[in-house]
Amino acid sequence: MGEREEDLRSDGDLLRATDSDPEAFGVLYDRHAAAVLTYLYRRTLCPHTAADLTAETFAKALLGRRRFQSDRGSARPWLFGIAKHELSGFLRRRYSADKAIRRLGMTLPTLDDDSIERIESMVDAAGFSRALRLALSDMPEGMAQAVVLRVAHDLPFEEVAGRLGCSLGAARVRVCRGLLRLSHALETSP
Repeated sequence: MGEREEDLRSDGDLLRATDSDPEAFGVLYDRHAAAVLTYLYRRTLCPHTAADLTAETFAKALLGRRRFQSDRGSARPWLFGIAKHELSGFLRRRYSADKAIRRLGMTLPTLDDDSIERIESMVDAAGFSRALRLALSDMPEGMAQAVVLRVAHDLPFEEVAGRLGCSLGAARVRVCRGLLRLSHALETSP
């Protein structure tokens, strides 16, 4: 993301140096931000959300840098653990927040086209799009339709159930299982 000179210090050394050398954390950020952003984008399919969650992940990493166990080598798995936790919290809050935002008639701020294009180019959106289409095509039709209606069209579960001619519970199960299958399929895609 940034254009710093390559720093050969280990991730643990960078985290330990952050107290006296704030630029050290910037080096760690530059080293891992694109991977974290890609991970989050592939799970949210939203550049805005992925960018926000990436920022939160690194903010939490900075605050919790003393907890990093440098004997484990790279900080990437640790950062991905933080990102997964941030994503989980976001998904838990998303449903009720989306409802409140719609009720209040509010709109969320948007990223400009250049920012969206930069994020999508970093995460190879074309390759991801192919993997997503393939993963959806491997699902039972009702499950794939439920995921597309809920996620891509942002329809409430009640409307997903109505369009698919199934119960509310069945719609929720289809979406949940479909997202789980997508997650597994996309984690193994290159």
